[in-house]
Amino acid sequence: MPISSVFSIFKEPKHVSVNYQKLINKYIPVDSVLSHIYLTHVTLVTNRALEIGRRLGMGTDQLRFIEEAAMLHDIGVIYVNAPEIGCSGDLPYIQHIIKGKEMLLAEGLPDHARVAENHIGMGGLAMEEILRKELPLPARDMLCEKLEDKVISYADLFYSKNPARLWIPKTHKQAKAKVEKLGKRQEKLYDKLRKDFGEGI
Repeated sequence: MPISSVFSIFKEPKHVSVNYQKLINKYIPVDSVLSHIYLTHVTLVTNRALEIGRRLGMGTDQLRFIEEAAMLHDIGVIYVNAPEIGCSGDLPYIQHIIKGKEMLLAEGLPDHARVAENHIGMGGLAMEEILRKELPLPARDMLCEKLEDKVISYADLFYSKNPARLWIPKTHKQAKAKVEKLGKRQEKLYDKLRKDFGEGI
């Protein structure tokens, strides 16, 4: 057997595409209030994340994963109590990250599930932050470690699901003000990623 064939066994498996629209339609009724808000929000986040990914010179598989994971990152909102965006569940809003992870794990998508959990805030949440703020979440680190995850978390920061501001991206000044309220770790990470991602002054 040629040496090249031997080493090909150990290559990273090629990314298998996920039909994210089919998954979204499975959980969110088409033409519902939530469907409009959800699709607008995740599409805007996805577009910004892909722009950053291309700027960073990411490969096809990385960009495809960013597209899929960004389109699915908020899928857990169907279980939260947020009538203003068409969600009639009974969970606190922050728990959409836990439900989203559970849903995507059940769909056999562990990498996408990871992003559903760690996209919140700026670069995810540390266990210390969850405990200190007494958040209704499991006491564990939910931090972005992979570059693709950081790109999605960063892009998500700029778009709200508030119907009145759905299409209006935050300016860097507004995003920084939001991040400053989250804590020093998030503020430092925001400044670093903004520079690393070539997001301007």
